Amino acid sequence: MPELPEVQTVVSELNRKLKNRKIKRVAVAKAKMISIGPHTVSNIRDGVQDKVDLFVKMLKGRKFTGVRRRAKLLIFDFDGPLSMLVHLKMTGQFIFEDKKQRAKTGGKYRILNKLTAPLVQLPSKYTHVIFYFTDGSTLYFNDLRQFGYLKLVGHDEVDQVRELKEYGPEPLSKQFTYQKFGEAVQRRGKSPIKLVLMDPKVVAGIGNIYSDEILFHAKVRPTRKAASIKPKELAEIYKQIPIVLQRGIKYKGSSVGDFVRTDGQWGSMGKHHFVYGRKGQACKSCGTMIQSVKLGGRTSCFCPLEQK
Repeated sequence: MPELPEVQTVVSELNRKLKNRKIKRVAVAKAKMISIGPHTVSNIRDGVQDKVDLFVKMLKGRKFTGVRRRAKLLIFDFDGPLSMLVHLKMTGQFIFEDKKQRAKTGGKYRILNKLTAPLVQLPSKYTHVIFYFTDGSTLYFNDLRQFGYLKLVGHDEVDQVRELKEYGPEPLSKQFTYQKFGEAVQRRGKSPIKLVLMDPKVVAGIGNIYSDEILFHAKVRPTRKAASIKPKELAEIYKQIPIVLQRGIKYKGSSVGDFVRTDGQWGSMGKHHFVYGRKGQACKSCGTMIQSVKLGGRTSCFCPLEQK
């Protein structure tokens, strides 16, 4: 699942590519991928009943004014009191094409992030929503496993969305203080520290990849109970959280699953992983073989010598 660095990469790239582009039309192939907030629906008076027709009608003629992020959730803002919340979940992707990009690629991309995967012509059977713009450019939303979603809400509804209300502080913001982080860790004393870092109510946007990397650099094993973490160790974990996440953003995310950037290219953070996905390989720091353990149904990798 894309985590904070991957989602931030998408946000940054789409902001450059979409701002002030006007939607000519929208095509929806899978109705289950879209929804509309109840307050937004109640404000529509033209008698349109079908969800897809209403979704398309509400977006036609709109201009993108910006894209932002909260945890792993993308928030698209349009002119007028309308926003679109998008969660990529496991395999969601946005691919943007203008005429220059189309000429370069022929409209073909590796939707599956494997070197052996064939190039797929877009739109494909994995393309569920398409935004066509008045200047001839196109934005495709692909989702292999169909767990992602696009939800239209009014500006006044955004803050009432359940996921947004439950998220903890943003780890790259001033609201993410050592005191608040320490208190949240203490409240989850019986949980492995790895799972605490992955809890979006503790800190927003950290998942399996970056929790492994953070704990490696903090020299703490993922299996350690939160209550066993010493103040010095906790301070190091807190310090490493923004460092590791900023590194992920710098390298445009980790393309280790099905994450791709908005031009179809892969992020290169995977080349800089120290432990994640490296079970059985030598630790880059000490040469010890990286080991793994299951925590909360997820595989966590660590160095048995470096991490205590």
